[in-house]
Amino acid sequence: MQWLTYWPSTYVRVFFTALAVSVVCMPIAIFALRRLNIMDAVAANKIHDRPIPRGGGFVIFLAFAVAVILPGYRSHPFDGVLIGAFICLIVGGLDDLTGGKIPGLWKLLTLMVVTAILHRFGVRLHMFHSQTLDMLFTLVWIVGVTSAFNGSDNMDGLAGGIAIIVSAAYLFIAMQAWLVARTETSLAWFGMLAAGLIGANIGFLLFNFKPAKIFMGDSGSFFLGFMLAALGVMGEWSENRIVSCIVPILILGVPLFDFAYIIIARVVKGETRTVIAVINHCAPDHLSHRLTWMGFTQRQAVFIIYLISLTLAASGILVRNSKNYLDSALGIVQGFAILAIVVILMAIANRRREAQRVEAERRKDDV
Repeated sequence: MQWLTYWPSTYVRVFFTALAVSVVCMPIAIFALRRLNIMDAVAANKIHDRPIPRGGGFVIFLAFAVAVILPGYRSHPFDGVLIGAFICLIVGGLDDLTGGKIPGLWKLLTLMVVTAILHRFGVRLHMFHSQTLDMLFTLVWIVGVTSAFNGSDNMDGLAGGIAIIVSAAYLFIAMQAWLVARTETSLAWFGMLAAGLIGANIGFLLFNFKPAKIFMGDSGSFFLGFMLAALGVMGEWSENRIVSCIVPILILGVPLFDFAYIIIARVVKGETRTVIAVINHCAPDHLSHRLTWMGFTQRQAVFIIYLISLTLAASGILVRNSKNYLDSALGIVQGFAILAIVVILMAIANRRREAQRVEAERRKDDV
């Protein structure tokens, strides 16, 4: 019965190990990145007003990897997830080192490779009676979540905070499964990975919250997006396949719906017309930016998104725990009602921005 204390104590050790490594190594990374001139320069499509060291993702990965490897747990799926995470770190890191010159198509190919690796190690969705269809939908999920999370890294403290909230929801579900079952489940090491992500990101957030001293860069957003997507595939959400699909979508609702909304908006506006253009396009028009268009400060915008993420994560957990179809339906309606409010806010912010632009042009013409 050693497992009764093993996993809870392991979660605590993993969390504090990741936190300690992250806190200790982050200042060293800031100094080294400055000396190597690996900086995120000021640009028209970015909102920071001074160059900031880029590459904090290396420290986040180091803290996470050290924390989850030290307990000595090994399994076939566990190894597959870590291999995929390392590949994403390297590709994202190369993008940081080259100043964002890695083509989006290469990143897409990378996600296809790591999805194949996950499949090889037994990590995939189980929605159909066809492994081919399961792998296809796993690929769509991995690409979608990773890209969406990558897009959420657009304001000080935002991506790291979302990663903490999502990982905390995953850890809560793992702990809940352990308490209910009173036996070791496959969610046990799932919770360990989530605990490592929480600790590593809290350590990073201490140096990334506005005014940021370091950015995670693509090394962080690509690795973290993949990890959150992979954990979403692994979770034993429900025996009901519809509920099983809805739960991770709600938990990751903010980056997913923000990403979906801006892609549609950019296509409608004619800003992007091809798949490659969609992958490569970068602009300050995400939910966080739109909240600042409405008059909120950057910190206020980030805290609002934290609250939305927390509410959606809670909705996802409630749906997973529902005992009948009515409870599940109410939880799903609650979650999607929150997302509908987000969409409305984004649309209102866009109209306000357009009205301000028109007014500015009119005044310019009058002068």
